[in-house]
Amino acid sequence: MGSVYGPTAEEKDTAANQAAQQATTPQMTPRAPSSPSRVSTSTSTPSRASSGGSSGGSAGAAPAAKQAGLSPDELAQQYALTSGLINAFPELKTLFDQAVREGWTADKFQAKFRNTNWYQSRTDTQRKAAIMSYQDPATWGQLWNTTQSHVRDLMGDMGADPNNWDQINAAASKIIWDGFDDNRTRDFLGQFIVFGEGGLASGKAGATQQELNSYAYSMGVQNADWWQQSAIRQIMTGQKTSQDFKNEILKQSIAAFPGLEQQLRAGQTLADVAQPYTQSMAQILEIPVGNINMFDPTIRNALSFKDPGGATNTQPLWQFQNTLRQDPRWTKTQNAQDAAMGTAHKVLQDFGMVS
Repeated sequence: MGSVYGPTAEEKDTAANQAAQQATTPQMTPRAPSSPSRVSTSTSTPSRASSGGSSGGSAGAAPAAKQAGLSPDELAQQYALTSGLINAFPELKTLFDQAVREGWTADKFQAKFRNTNWYQSRTDTQRKAAIMSYQDPATWGQLWNTTQSHVRDLMGDMGADPNNWDQINAAASKIIWDGFDDNRTRDFLGQFIVFGEGGLASGKAGATQQELNSYAYSMGVQNADWWQQSAIRQIMTGQKTSQDFKNEILKQSIAAFPGLEQQLRAGQTLADVAQPYTQSMAQILEIPVGNINMFDPTIRNALSFKDPGGATNTQPLWQFQNTLRQDPRWTKTQNAQDAAMGTAHKVLQDFGMVS
């Protein structure tokens, strides 16, 4: 059943489902919907007839509607429509029958046609699509095939699944029936970006996600998966840019390390500021430097150190190194053993027991 307010969601879904059912392999048989229910606005069941004709109005004398032997298609063509479209919608059928009965001119019919609910409840894009679906099935099928291929390219580029035909047809329907351009289509497709193993996307979405994650890591910021995925969707749909979210990460880092605001705003990362501390920690505790990151409590404490006056700044490096030697991990290092041997040797020297 249809609506006088234009193609309904149910009608669009019906067309998209029919397109998907016709799909075999990509870019082969056109997967366009063939049922007029796709655009029906009547409360009766539309017929599936389709035939040639022209969509534009034309001036001229009364059509030869009463000439004997004219088929319904030929009669409809006199008024620049097709019998399939006319018969699909009771409102148009009633108008057509009256025009034939009274011998209207094509101009009069077109004027009346433009005043129908069918015409006024649809955009120009929707009217053209509806007429094409009845008037030229071959071109209609080719349009769907081409649009589906374009949507698949956009989906693969964005990180959505280019083999999900429900999503492909939903987006293709937006392009064909609602006149979506690429920007609006990307905005629509953003909801379909796939985040796979480890919460990572593919395509450009994945590359953008990796870029944001690397920056967040260097700034000592770790956001939840939902935050990352929301950010990627907004970036890929053009609502925000990567720099917008980098600015958010910068603010988060400054909030955690207020004493470093000047350095961070000047372009340094937290990893840059932390480098002397990570090197000292790796050397003194004999930990591979690759195992030390910006989320290590020892490093974070050093970078958010409060001096005796209560101001937040970095801990003096010499003091940080002494703190490391009080860490239980230090007692298990070769450094600790060497230091203990050196101390024992010094004591024995002091007592003259060794040279």
